[in-house]
Amino acid sequence: MFSIKKSNRNQVLNFILIIFFVSASFSQNETLEVDYNSVLLDEMDDYGSFSFFDGKLITNGTKSVYSITLKDTIVDTALFGYIDNSEFNFSKSYYKGSLKNQVIYYREKRGLQRPKLIKDNYNTDWKLLDEYTSVLGFRCQKATCEFRGRSYEAFFTSEIPYNDGPYKFDGLPGLILKVKSLDGALEIKAKQITNVEEDVPKNPYDGLEHSINFDDYKKLYKKYFNNMTGYRADMDSEIFVPNRYIEFLIDE
Repeated sequence: MFSIKKSNRNQVLNFILIIFFVSASFSQNETLEVDYNSVLLDEMDDYGSFSFFDGKLITNGTKSVYSITLKDTIVDTALFGYIDNSEFNFSKSYYKGSLKNQVIYYREKRGLQRPKLIKDNYNTDWKLLDEYTSVLGFRCQKATCEFRGRSYEAFFTSEIPYNDGPYKFDGLPGLILKVKSLDGALEIKAKQITNVEEDVPKNPYDGLEHSINFDDYKKLYKKYFNNMTGYRADMDSEIFVPNRYIEFLIDE
């Protein structure tokens, strides 16, 4: 038998109320807005790439939209030299209509004469590890995977029971708050989570035709890559053509 002093009892009660509030705030089917900072800086060779984005995930645990906008950033890199994003305007949205089936829709124009709608079915074989850290005050468990050319570690929180996350990183028993590639090229980390009253936006690509899958897009990109790199060799010019972004588009 034990007793708790009044002051301690109040502290315990406050702690329980905080836990209850967090659980209630992030219960299933509530719409959340998660802001991420995203950095891709792949300098392993001349065919890598770079991007500095602000990401925003709007999700209710069933469907979601992940949007990226170019960050106003000036960076001096070893391979690419001086990068100034301040004069560019770029945005993109990825729509997941069924998180259970892991299907994502987005428009792509890199290497294409005309932008195409990509319908991408993907599967990520995550391995859960008994390692934990804190992100934004949430207890997060570590998971690892291999996905389209890179090895990753991710941290997800079961305190927010959404099997969602930024970009194509999802499928874990909790919201992914941090992703990092083991080659050091990519890091995406949540910086703020808020409840929002409005629902997840409808599919912005609904009704668009002529979609292709990711493998077919890779074939088109490879043709573009070979043409451009061949032209570069013939003309001895300095055309920059990556063979990978987050995902490898040209298989090694």
